[in-house]
Amino acid sequence: MLSNIIATQYKTLASGQVFKAEFVDGVCKVRNSFEQELILKASEDNNALLINVSKLDDRRDDEFLFTAVEYLLGHNIHLTTVKISNAIKEYSSDLLLQKYFLVDGDLLSFTRGEFFQLGGSWYKERDQKLSPEKYTETNGRVHPVRVDVQSGVLYSRYVPQIQKTLSFRMIDIQADLGIFHEWHNQPRVANFWEMAQPKAELQAFIEKNLKDPHALPMIAECDGVPVGYFELYWTREDRLAPYYESESWDRGFHFLIGATEFLGFNNTDAMLRSLTHFLFLDDRRTRKIMAEPRSDNTKVLKYVETFTAWRKLYEFDFPHKRSALLECTRERMFGGIYL
Repeated sequence: MLSNIIATQYKTLASGQVFKAEFVDGVCKVRNSFEQELILKASEDNNALLINVSKLDDRRDDEFLFTAVEYLLGHNIHLTTVKISNAIKEYSSDLLLQKYFLVDGDLLSFTRGEFFQLGGSWYKERDQKLSPEKYTETNGRVHPVRVDVQSGVLYSRYVPQIQKTLSFRMIDIQADLGIFHEWHNQPRVANFWEMAQPKAELQAFIEKNLKDPHALPMIAECDGVPVGYFELYWTREDRLAPYYESESWDRGFHFLIGATEFLGFNNTDAMLRSLTHFLFLDDRRTRKIMAEPRSDNTKVLKYVETFTAWRKLYEFDFPHKRSALLECTRERMFGGIYL
């Protein structure tokens, strides 16, 4: 039997709606700010979440049901599949879940990994569509033309394991230069990034990355407070490409946690799982995410042993450092229970 869950607030990134979810004695209720409500009964059977929709005030809005599934799966990490009955009859519009998953009569079925591959409430769709690919060349390597990125938050997810909301937004020079400078001038950060520089030089670094179509410079936030910097990139046109068999939609990243109060395994683990999730949502053609930390960065390499969707492939030599090549595949990420 599923245990009672603390009431939790969710804000969907796509619509901005705020929902409050609670689960008591087998009954889950999801309410929005207009006091509209979804009520469903939930139980489990052999690691399957069984849901029966019993009441829905707004038959057009399937974010209610999406929030309920996220809430129940997020607080019960052992559940691997979901079976929903009575949802198709209750909703007057096409369900997002119905568009992608198996429907048998009035029963809707899908796996945990399938659910978390939807954009859902976490991901803000960028101005990109899966249209015919255009190619260009950088440093002798052919790659797809990358689309421009808008400003603001692109990913946000409440993580039950740490009871915090983690977000990724594009860096803003005016708002973030001060904290960016402070982080890089911390000795523990400078040891690996080697960028303990004046503000003017760091501003030039940010401006260059914002103009670089292969890079995505982002600020990580915890409950709206900046805690780190993540530099995402397409590996095909990056310095990493010659050191492995790169593909057109592979992604990579560098990161630093600047806020000392955010340090610690649980917070960092939640952040890196969310980042990996975001990168696979950001383009559905991405099959692999790569990383190349210094080979003597024992904390990162030890961490890979716990987040087993990632694997160390081998070590290699950049001109400026010896690195370990790390890989995460879409199949491992969504085939396991990492979200």
